[in-house]
Amino acid sequence: MIHVGVDLHQRFCYVTVMDARGKILQQRTVSNEAAELRRWARSLPEPAQVVMEACSFWPAFQKNLSGEVSKLVLVHPARVRAIAEAGLKNDRVDSEMLAHLSRCHLLPEAWMADEATQQARQRVRLRVALGQQRARAKNLLQSVLHQEGRLKPVSDVFGKKGQAWLRELELTAAGREAVDSYGELIAHYDRLIDERQQKLEQAAEQSAEARWLATIPGIGGYLAMVIVAEIGDIRRFANKKALANYAGLVPRVRESAGKRHDGSLTRQGSKLLRWAMIQAAHGATRGSPAIRAWYQARRQRKRAQVARVALARKLLTCVWALLRHGVGFEESVFATR
Repeated sequence: MIHVGVDLHQRFCYVTVMDARGKILQQRTVSNEAAELRRWARSLPEPAQVVMEACSFWPAFQKNLSGEVSKLVLVHPARVRAIAEAGLKNDRVDSEMLAHLSRCHLLPEAWMADEATQQARQRVRLRVALGQQRARAKNLLQSVLHQEGRLKPVSDVFGKKGQAWLRELELTAAGREAVDSYGELIAHYDRLIDERQQKLEQAAEQSAEARWLATIPGIGGYLAMVIVAEIGDIRRFANKKALANYAGLVPRVRESAGKRHDGSLTRQGSKLLRWAMIQAAHGATRGSPAIRAWYQARRQRKRAQVARVALARKLLTCVWALLRHGVGFEESVFATR
């Protein structure tokens, strides 16, 4: 078998083809067009293992080469750099390094999400992105009010009373244009978000995994779909610690000469899964006496933010157990662990 390292870009990729002894057979640029990629793959002299780093372009690359090569391997970029950091970095060096790691069986493999998981992630990430854009538009509108020296008389300027106040507010010509434009933009985002939210809630009703997670206080249909999509196949996490590490909800550990220091969160892995669990932690303390007692016990010893993150990690261990065993949340079990 030959080994192929691929440095992926949006329009093209740079490939290094290497035999089992480390001899370079080919180095070249290949267009990412489906026909060109397949033509190149069919020209390889032997069955090939093709290695690429995880990036936003890999799903399309995988589809184009599916069935054309013996094996496609996705690797973790940060772990690749930790194994083989090079002083010189360019397309040729990167692809050559991947080929070498492949033939030496040193690849830090990453999970390749299946088509269904990729589609689910696109849907939940669209909903999250729309919410972020709406929040940005609201912030921009309020910044205009600050520049105009207007103090809002209501707590929520985007509620009914706030909207009525905005319509009657005296502003400069430029200020009125900005407020009206941002208002229209926010209303447009509201409609899109309502549509996405409704579809995700309907999908959650049809998903057994989402229904299990929705039994956890603080997690509704929307958050359940985010969590299910970001986790993918729960079987790839051997234990709850592995899932917490994937979410970046574990501290950095520095240990030397018998002394251990726990630092800040690693914040590696899925940002969206970490966000979802923090959101769930905010609502869980209001809906469950056992969870509220657990949180308050930590709050007495730690700052509120630290205790909230600890609760998010605790809830994620519940997520792991529920998905692994196919059961709903039980408050009595949470209280005893």
